[in-house]
Amino acid sequence: MNYTLEDVKNFILEFTELEYQFGLGQFDSSITDEEWENLVAKLENCYSSEFGYYEAITVYRDESLMTQEIYDNNKNDLKKRRLFLIRKYENPKFGKGIYDTDSDVVFSCFLGSNTQKVLEIYYTNTSVGIVNGELKVISERTLNHDKGLDEIEWIYNKRSNVYTEDITIKKDGILVETLRVFEPEHPTWIADYNEG
Repeated sequence: MNYTLEDVKNFILEFTELEYQFGLGQFDSSITDEEWENLVAKLENCYSSEFGYYEAITVYRDESLMTQEIYDNNKNDLKKRRLFLIRKYENPKFGKGIYDTDSDVVFSCFLGSNTQKVLEIYYTNTSVGIVNGELKVISERTLNHDKGLDEIEWIYNKRSNVYTEDITIKKDGILVETLRVFEPEHPTWIADYNEG
């Protein structure tokens, strides 16, 4: 299947909405077990099997944490991650842990933070690939905070299973198309956003 950047945008917006609902739902006693299981299944379906295996998605909810106070605090702090930018690359190089993609294309989706009161910049580079004919999240890199705000560098946590199992993007490939969605706040990110 030949997916457009608009298709990827729709997929990633649905993914971030499910992610947000999952974050809220962990502490929401008004959600039934059946509704919760359906939400978890939908979110898990957004991931390729090898990457999703390591994500902190669980059907288990601790009922002792499902209080109105915890829910309200979580709701006040949590927000849906903003989509800033999508870049389509051809001929990427995948780590050996990414073995079931269908094509030689990867989409880099640049997402903001999931917490309130932070600078509107992208903090994660979420990689979307085509797996068994469907769009799936296949890997994710985070911003190297050691670089400060003057340089954008994407890294994997070297202690994570994603890194040790090589579920990584070794090389993005050749940039062929860009979809700009929302301009970030900081000059370093604005320059990157307008590149390519």
